[in-house]
Amino acid sequence: MADDTLALLLELAAYAAAVRFGLTRRAARPARWALALALPAGYVVVWALFGAPGATVPLHGVGRVVLDLLWFGSAAVLIWATGLRRTAVVFAVAYLLTTAVHLML
Repeated sequence: MADDTLALLLELAAYAAAVRFGLTRRAARPARWALALALPAGYVVVWALFGAPGATVPLHGVGRVVLDLLWFGSAAVLIWATGLRRTAVVFAVAYLLTTAVHLML
């Protein structure tokens, strides 16, 4: 239960990281807003297609591991790129701990 809650919070944090990354780029305001909308939309599409419990094309085994590493790893990179280095490390560690707990259950 607690690991599922943390997994959900990490997912929401990934969306927030995508928005923050878009809004903090050095570009014209319309470009920042477009990026802040497009990045999380891309995350939503990928997660809905492959990662969500009711995914259209659910991945299992190695495919799922690769998806999770790319999805959550890219979110950690986005957090890092916005200057929140410690937060990025905490995010990555929280993801790894949650994954380890899921593997043990």
